Amino acid sequence: MPGFSAAVRRLVVAVRRHGWPAVQWGAVWPVALAVFVVGGGLWLAVPSSGRQVSVTAEAMWGPTLEQVRPSATGDVDPRLAGAVDAILARRAIAVKTNNLQLFLWDVAPELRAEQRPVFQNMRKLGLNVTYRRAEPWVNYEAVRRYGLATGTFRVTMRYQVAGTRLAQASTDVGYTYTVREGRLYLVDDDDLDRAIGSNRQPWDYGPIDVVRRKNVLVVVNQGRVPLANQLADQTVAMAPKVRRLWRGPLQLVPMIVAMREPGVLTNLPPTLPADEPARVQAMPSPSESGRPVGGWVVIRPEDQQKFDSAEMTHALMHLLPVRLGEEAPRWLAEGMAQYAENLQLVTAGRGKEVAAHRAAVREHSLGDLTRLPADDEFTTTDSDDISWLAVERLIQQAGLTAVTDFYLQVARRGYNDYARERLLVEYTGLTEADLVESLRSLAG
Repeated sequence: MPGFSAAVRRLVVAVRRHGWPAVQWGAVWPVALAVFVVGGGLWLAVPSSGRQVSVTAEAMWGPTLEQVRPSATGDVDPRLAGAVDAILARRAIAVKTNNLQLFLWDVAPELRAEQRPVFQNMRKLGLNVTYRRAEPWVNYEAVRRYGLATGTFRVTMRYQVAGTRLAQASTDVGYTYTVREGRLYLVDDDDLDRAIGSNRQPWDYGPIDVVRRKNVLVVVNQGRVPLANQLADQTVAMAPKVRRLWRGPLQLVPMIVAMREPGVLTNLPPTLPADEPARVQAMPSPSESGRPVGGWVVIRPEDQQKFDSAEMTHALMHLLPVRLGEEAPRWLAEGMAQYAENLQLVTAGRGKEVAAHRAAVREHSLGDLTRLPADDEFTTTDSDDISWLAVERLIQQAGLTAVTDFYLQVARRGYNDYARERLLVEYTGLTEADLVESLRSLAG
């Protein structure tokens, strides 16, 4: 119906430019009536579910065709909801049964080339997935591209990685569906990327290779198996050493990601760039609390070829307590990681380098110290080094067990400054002022 489509476009343009009062209704009333009839209750058969689908034309009455936002009401026609749920169920079954044809059955032809490697990557990782439809989103651009019988949904993807002994984790994706030839198709999987930060998982960036060792998993871009083997060997060697320092809950299988794409496993909004060659990205639980079930160690692209055992030790020290959340003060978390890294440097025969670094920090950073570093000071100051010496001093005076027990308590529950101070005294016998004074006494 090209004439009808052109008339609809003219109507939409007129409304956008001049508002409803300026529309010449004598010329467009037949089209407007057709829009109300077709858009207000567009009935289309979906043979796979044996039901009918009704898609409303809410987009016709919006202020702009560019907005993408959650639906104000969240209402979904139950027949459309049933059709989407059936597609999501087939998608999960396809991954579990290694059925690529079923996975692509509901995918529009133009999207299959992008979706095929997603399926293959999930299979390589051994993912067990389920999909749950969440709220609909108003997506005028999708309606303009694909027609009135189009809907966009946030979808919760729950997944487990085979062999990691981690509980089910959760991430969100945005899927846009439209009706073609009498049934529903997935036509876009990136419409909500900027809104909810979807499509940033390791399986979303083209073909990957996965290397497994006992209790280690490494993900790299396809063709980079030598790098994956190197990182896997490092992890196998360093993980037992780090675990000897840590008395708390463990992530038994570290998962390392070393990919060329800097956007993999990044947050939305993006965080400030960090100096560390690796970071830990938590894997949120689907539970109401969202407390992490584990985490990924993500190595920056520019540091992957030179990543060494000491840096791996630092990253693993951050990974071990990830399931506790982020409530521990940053000076304690970063200080423990730096402490572990420097122990490994000494073991590797670089003790003189560590001693020189310690002397430099004492000379330049401790003399005027009045408090421990705040959480928001780590990108512009020498807070990392001060935190290292603070933890080292605590361990010297109270013992490793007392310090890690203190870490466990504050990481689990957070607490305010007063409660943290009380716990610090309880576990180490020192107040923060005592620790700061002890550090100042080391100044060169």
